[in-house]
Amino acid sequence: MFKVCIVGHGNFSSGVCSALKLLSGSNEQLHYFDLDHNLTHGEYEQQLTAFLIENDNVLIFADMTGGAPHQIATRLLLELGKKNQFILSSVSLNLILDLYMKNSMSILTTDNVSVELSNSMAESKEMLMVMPDISEEKVEDVSVTAEEGI
Repeated sequence: MFKVCIVGHGNFSSGVCSALKLLSGSNEQLHYFDLDHNLTHGEYEQQLTAFLIENDNVLIFADMTGGAPHQIATRLLLELGKKNQFILSSVSLNLILDLYMKNSMSILTTDNVSVELSNSMAESKEMLMVMPDISEEKVEDVSVTAEEGI
């Protein structure tokens, strides 16, 4: 079983954990680290380092690719080099809930984690939508020909 860890700016992480508890009825194996005005980056890193050292199997979900929580967590994962610690970034609640439930039901294992992460990410991308549906609208061709110049 994996520990699920949410990292993000402000109250993103604690808010996602609150939503997961509401939707799943549980917060077992669920941890969060909010980077807010009360913590320096150094203090945040210390807290996350202790968590990662203590736990071998971890899924980290970050709010923004390239944001400070993502950068700190990614660097720590690379430095620690543990086989079953992963980070997913720019995540949606759908993706987090899907993997959290698979983990809770022991569908997600160390043997199939790569496949399950890939499948869940692909499914999450398919869930993105815009309303009203604009997929059938024609997009005007705005390409520039060599004669027109750039």
